[in-house]
Amino acid sequence: MSLALVTLPVFGPRNTNGGSRDALPAPMRRLRVGMPHLDAAGLSENWLFRHAGELQWEAIAERLGVTSDQIRCEAGARLYPTVVAVRARYDAPLAQVRENDVLESAVEVVPCGRSTAHGRIVVANGGQRFTLELLTTFAAREPGGLRTAPLAPSLARRWTPPPGPPPVIVQLAKAARRREPVDDPFSGAALARDGQPLGSVTYEPSPYADYNGAGLLYFASYVTIADSAERQLVRRLGLAVSDSKDWALATSAVRRDVYYYENLPLGASLVASLYQVDRDRRGVSTHVRLSRAEDGRPMADVIARRRVTSRTA
Repeated sequence: MSLALVTLPVFGPRNTNGGSRDALPAPMRRLRVGMPHLDAAGLSENWLFRHAGELQWEAIAERLGVTSDQIRCEAGARLYPTVVAVRARYDAPLAQVRENDVLESAVEVVPCGRSTAHGRIVVANGGQRFTLELLTTFAAREPGGLRTAPLAPSLARRWTPPPGPPPVIVQLAKAARRREPVDDPFSGAALARDGQPLGSVTYEPSPYADYNGAGLLYFASYVTIADSAERQLVRRLGLAVSDSKDWALATSAVRRDVYYYENLPLGASLVASLYQVDRDRRGVSTHVRLSRAEDGRPMADVIARRRVTSRTA
């Protein structure tokens, strides 16, 4: 049962290079973990991404002083806050979250360009934090996809970036989209990787689970699709970390970077390609790239760091 509060908090002085560890402000959102928030291994990362997205959209609309459907460009077309990149950092594996745990959420969103928002969402489970950094841009729908567009002048006056350099995630997202070297110790090497993947699977996303109400492949679904393909491929390729446990139970995410490039029309298929499965003493790192099946255009790079867990069910 959700005990969500309507008012969303704002953090104190921000650190654009990753955020601070200051105490969560009040008021905040609280909810008790139930089955809708869980998957077979623990806290659902799909739910966590959706929750973060919801908080970001609400904070953007609140800052603009309108409802989400009233965010428009000068021509009057509706604008959607479209995700460009996500950087998620978890203090503990998501598998450690259990039913009836109480999660507390807080959000900070600030402009970082005429059409761009930088958000930091923190979900706390006791002393453990799950932090997601979201970069979104306002985009209008057009035949064949999305087009970035500035806000209508009446709204643009309320959307002024603060002084100072943009967050690091802005430069990382630009470099990833342009297929340029990404100077980042976590995802840089993965994004620079070329050549043939270890394996691939084809998938047609479901309109009932993967698309949102705007008819767009939802940003949280990219992660779920990548994870499902990864699970299938490590089993097929003999790369699993345990012979007796399913990949979903044997590993749990503690870090995630996602760079988004393209959406996918309803009814079209994508190809999920596994490029990396690197095992070390502390866990396993993976990289999945999603591409359009029709023309091979990259849709997203999904890079994960997983901890090997003791979860059995």
